[in-house]
Amino acid sequence: MPLVNYCKKCKTETPIGETCPHCGGKLTKIGEQISFGVVRRPVKDWFAWNQVLRIGLPVLMLVLIIAVTVEAIAGGSEGVNALFSQGFFWTLLGVLGVMLLLILVLLYIQGAERVHYLFDKQGVWARTYLPDPSDLQLYSRFLTSQSIALLEDDQRPKLEGLTLIRLIYIPWQEVRRVRIWHQGFTILFFKPTFWQALAVSCPIGEMTEVEEYIRKKMKRFKKVKVQPIEKPIKKK
Repeated sequence: MPLVNYCKKCKTETPIGETCPHCGGKLTKIGEQISFGVVRRPVKDWFAWNQVLRIGLPVLMLVLIIAVTVEAIAGGSEGVNALFSQGFFWTLLGVLGVMLLLILVLLYIQGAERVHYLFDKQGVWARTYLPDPSDLQLYSRFLTSQSIALLEDDQRPKLEGLTLIRLIYIPWQEVRRVRIWHQGFTILFFKPTFWQALAVSCPIGEMTEVEEYIRKKMKRFKKVKVQPIEKPIKKK
């Protein structure tokens, strides 16, 4: 089960209870949290593609709008027709094809990664790990050995054989919208409302418990939308 407690004394996740089975320290209700991990391959993950495309596609669209606007001002409809008749549209499609190919290569090089998700009293945490990452794997993520060294002061203890390469933290009060995608067993967090800040992939058997925990936390923030809206229980 993903619901666990966290012992601050020995910095270990423990089963729900009153005392830590490792050090005998007292456990509190505040320390209860949802914790689970998944292994994912970015090249097979739509949300990894989406993270790049939602930046690249608007740029291409902006180039198209600017080019058409400039030609319309300079030469009217004839200028716009000339722009497209000279192959501008196909050039953009070619650029799009090259961009998709580059994304495919980069995501393939990244290889499999292990992501640990945590929901606690503070917010949502996503820690991404790689086993002994190569320089090529880091460069494909636009990271370096120096940049991941900055994560060494993370409050969680290091995992043997794994290197922390990315840490995402979203406090509950900064979440503006939550989308629970039951069919894909994924929970999307938006910050602000229009920007997807984190996509959490849930194991099938733990989706219900994770959803209940999130809805409970979000009830404190009346303006935050949790979609789909929870159906009220009908009284018999």
